[in-house]
Amino acid sequence: MNSILSDRDRAVRFAWVVLLLVAAGIRAEPEGQTESIARIRAIAHDFAVTLTDGLDGEIEIQVGQLDQRLQLTRCAQVPTAQLAPGARREGQTTIQVRCAGPVSWSLFIPVRIERYLSVVVLDRPVERQQMIGPADLRLERQAVSSLTSGYFSDLESVIGLRTRRRLAAGQVLIPAHVEQPPLIKRGQEITIYAVKPGLTVQMKGIALEDGRLGQRIRIRNSSSKRIVEGYVESADTVRIAVR
Repeated sequence: MNSILSDRDRAVRFAWVVLLLVAAGIRAEPEGQTESIARIRAIAHDFAVTLTDGLDGEIEIQVGQLDQRLQLTRCAQVPTAQLAPGARREGQTTIQVRCAGPVSWSLFIPVRIERYLSVVVLDRPVERQQMIGPADLRLERQAVSSLTSGYFSDLESVIGLRTRRRLAAGQVLIPAHVEQPPLIKRGQEITIYAVKPGLTVQMKGIALEDGRLGQRIRIRNSSSKRIVEGYVESADTVRIAVR
């Protein structure tokens, strides 16, 4: 008797538990209906790969970890991926993975997309206004996503340039560090070409300031002593326009 009553009590209790679960809207998720964390990360990784198409260098992609306790309804279609609003295409970025149904959800996944290139680095200290030679430089593998001010990847493009300030050994050389040396120096005798349609006049002059290719400088006509302005065309010629 006692055994029969005990079984009946258990049955009643079980029925109440089922009713409470239904009333609370709680249901067990069938096996295989939860979205795989591995698939979400793989989608983010594959999208990151597409962002590097056509880029030079060695690419490394690291997808951030997700909480393994995360349970999302499995997407009916393969989830889509895109860059999160305002995210970068290189360096530390964020990729948004989305599902449209049967239950819509969206995740923001941290991803690091790093690109490595050989860039020009100073092999020894250089002084301000120093002409850069081959012995001053070397190529070094660097993560270029952090080089937001630019860099050089070819030694020949830097040799012969002049430094704007003192630079330390091991420093990555960027365009703001260097400038073209002057083709014409202050006090140098130069040839002035005065040009207008159908007429070119040649005369001698003295440069009153240094000038790089294409730069506008002041010059003094050696004959008239008149000071004019012209554009540097070569190491010894300046062109002025005559109206």
